[in-house]
Amino acid sequence: MIMLLGGTKDAREIIALISEKRYPLLVTTATEYGGSLIPDNSGCDVLIKRMTVQDMETIIQEKAIRIVVDATHPYAVDVSKNAMLASRNRNIPYLRYQRNESAYEKYNDMLVTVDSMEAAAKYLTTAEGNILLTTGSKSLDIFTRKLSKQRLYPRVLPTAEVLKKCEALGLNVGNIIAMQGPFPKNMNIEIIKMYDIDILVTKDSGDIGGTLNKLEAAKQCGCKVILVKRPAVDYQNIFESKEDLICKVSEFYEKVLSDHG
Repeated sequence: MIMLLGGTKDAREIIALISEKRYPLLVTTATEYGGSLIPDNSGCDVLIKRMTVQDMETIIQEKAIRIVVDATHPYAVDVSKNAMLASRNRNIPYLRYQRNESAYEKYNDMLVTVDSMEAAAKYLTTAEGNILLTTGSKSLDIFTRKLSKQRLYPRVLPTAEVLKKCEALGLNVGNIIAMQGPFPKNMNIEIIKMYDIDILVTKDSGDIGGTLNKLEAAKQCGCKVILVKRPAVDYQNIFESKEDLICKVSEFYEKVLSDHG
């Protein structure tokens, strides 16, 4: 069986490609929401759980996992590190699909790049105006601790769990933008205008994650952008092409089948 660490649009596309091969597949996601996006007809097993290294090793052993494919978000650092270690400990291949970074050089005049969410929040304490946070709900508390909640307009997933977190952090109901992305440029423009946004905060989630659409919208609206760079992770066996990844998965899996008769 193959284990795919998912929860992203990339992962769903890879699931479809592996399903065409009819290889047995276990897909893991950290959240119920991520699991709900996997099509019912994908033919894979789904496990919803935040996993430690030990959890992964147990699953690798119990499910006879032969290959681990990591298609998690570029900022999901912990799960990737756990997967690499668990794969090494169990002596099975680890393959990483890494979406391309955005080409944002032409936006340098309106762009401030920082290394972390904490650095973004610190920078914002020296700036004025309304802030559109498009960095997800996980890091919201970093911003609410340092900045006036009246300035913050977080765009988050419209799930009960996320909205409850926003409420617990004291965010104004009228400031919460609960929508599922990624968003086209024109929708970003309308949101920037509607909430009188001066600064947009984003991750570099690549084109598939809507980063360029945010940058284009901000540029058109004269809005400054704070971009939190991707964490530096020493990934193993990186693939930037889904097709190349699937070829390598097939190569490994067919060898496993051959070796086991």
